[in-house]
Amino acid sequence: MNQKNRLFVRLTGLLLLAGLLAPPVALAHVGAPYPVLMEEPAGPYLVSALADPDVGQGTFYILIALEQGESPPPDTVVMAWVEPEDGHLGESAHLAEREETRYGERFVAKVPFDAEGPWRVRVEIEGSAGQGTIAFSVQVTPSGTGWLATLACLVPFLILGGLWLRGTLRQRSSQQG
Repeated sequence: MNQKNRLFVRLTGLLLLAGLLAPPVALAHVGAPYPVLMEEPAGPYLVSALADPDVGQGTFYILIALEQGESPPPDTVVMAWVEPEDGHLGESAHLAEREETRYGERFVAKVPFDAEGPWRVRVEIEGSAGQGTIAFSVQVTPSGTGWLATLACLVPFLILGGLWLRGTLRQRSSQQG
């Protein structure tokens, strides 16, 4: 093997080793938000909601329309109240921010969850069109994948790294002997 190829193999090995020893931080997401409400009446409003309740930070996407199908007035305020069913924390309120998307308008509430398990959620809507309240439960789950799934994904790379190391060591010993 010439000098250029040796340098390439060594640099490739070092990059692979550096990637395994110091992997970059990745924002994991296991799945898409799932529907928890579909056009349920709450006062003068029809409410649909999608939930992504992960430990750490959960997100609720709340879609609101008036019963005639119109958008809610600009002064509409949406609050998401959450409380764990096991009672280890009291109920807490989280303001949902109004957000424009290419599909229309929605309200997004970011909620800190400190533990897995069932949580009660209550959505309160208040505006010039009136007041409405609706409640539902969600199952808060860990964010990202578990350690076993992460390990299973790393196995092929560890095998490749081992094969590369074995080949490099064999090549060195054959050149020296």
